[in-house]
Amino acid sequence: MTTITVPAHEHGVVRVFSLSMSADQAESLRNSRHAQADALGLKEMDPRGVEVFRIADLADFGLYGYLRDGVDAEEADLARDRTKLKALEGWVLLVHSSAFEGRQVEFTPTPELTLIGTYGRTQPDPTRLEVESDAAKPYSGSPTMTPPQPVRGRPGSVMVIAGLVLLLMLVCWWLLS
Repeated sequence: MTTITVPAHEHGVVRVFSLSMSADQAESLRNSRHAQADALGLKEMDPRGVEVFRIADLADFGLYGYLRDGVDAEEADLARDRTKLKALEGWVLLVHSSAFEGRQVEFTPTPELTLIGTYGRTQPDPTRLEVESDAAKPYSGSPTMTPPQPVRGRPGSVMVIAGLVLLLMLVCWWLLS
């Protein structure tokens, strides 16, 4: 049995395991988070980082297409195992890095699980986008030198008087009730 080591703070990696078991066993593995941890030989894991499914459920898309477009795995990594991935049938178990919650983990899967491959996710292009526009230049707006003055005069006084009258009416109503 092969021991798999996951480094601490691993991010963006998926491990694909082929399941050598009956459809009923695979179905029960899909429905039990505890059984998934036992099959992987883990004491703790985040069950949201594990997927169990039948390859036939992917229809024409296939496992290769799912890993490429759904998981966003590196095309170069997938090309290395293209034949192996397209030949797989039955059930598979995918373990994403998030299942390990950033911890360094060593685990030994049961013999029913066969590691097919480990695939990293495509990293975003780190090149910086330069914007060529006058509006994007710093301090390009037109500054207002004097702040706008608040409204003064009759409308402001009327509002204050109306507020005082309302307050006086509420106090009278309260005293009379």
